[in-house]
Amino acid sequence: MNWKVHHLLEALSLKSIYFAISSISFPIMLIALFVGWNSINTRCLLILLATVELIDTAIGNLAKHWGAYFYLWAFLYCGVYIYVVLARRLIVKEFKKYSQFCKDVYQNFYFSKQEGALILIYFLYAVVIFIALAELCLFNLNLIDSVPYLQYLFSPMLTLLCLFEAILILWLATRTVPVDDNVSILKINRKEGSKIKGHQESSKKK
Repeated sequence: MNWKVHHLLEALSLKSIYFAISSISFPIMLIALFVGWNSINTRCLLILLATVELIDTAIGNLAKHWGAYFYLWAFLYCGVYIYVVLARRLIVKEFKKYSQFCKDVYQNFYFSKQEGALILIYFLYAVVIFIALAELCLFNLNLIDSVPYLQYLFSPMLTLLCLFEAILILWLATRTVPVDDNVSILKINRKEGSKIKGHQESSKKK
């Protein structure tokens, strides 16, 4: 009897660990956003990813009750993460008319190796979830008798990917690229131009 209790506690503790690690993505993104705020490319990407993560969390809490459709939704939603990283410049292009920030990002776009690694992570997420979906479908069709992948491998693999994602996002926030210096100079020149324009207007009024 004791070994059953021990096994149950062990399973519960593992689930707690998996849940805790899976919940760190959004806080890590906020920390990384604060650290990498001066880089407009990093700031833009993290704002987009944090938005996608919030939507993911909100819908995910409902989708848990969808059965096999939960895995289908999770698999398809991985494409949203990949799209946000790949198409960031296309996204800000739609808003550059309304936002100087989006215009700066569009004109000073930089794709880093960390972003390439993030795309790989999100692709691996999709692969891991697709295998789970396929196994569950086979089980529902009575083609297999059990779901060992879902029981023993699915959560640990997602947990590892979540940790790698967190490390990459923090790495992304701490790195600097030449385009960031160019944007800083651009902002300084823009401020100086505004000051000069303000002085000129004040002189004309006098």
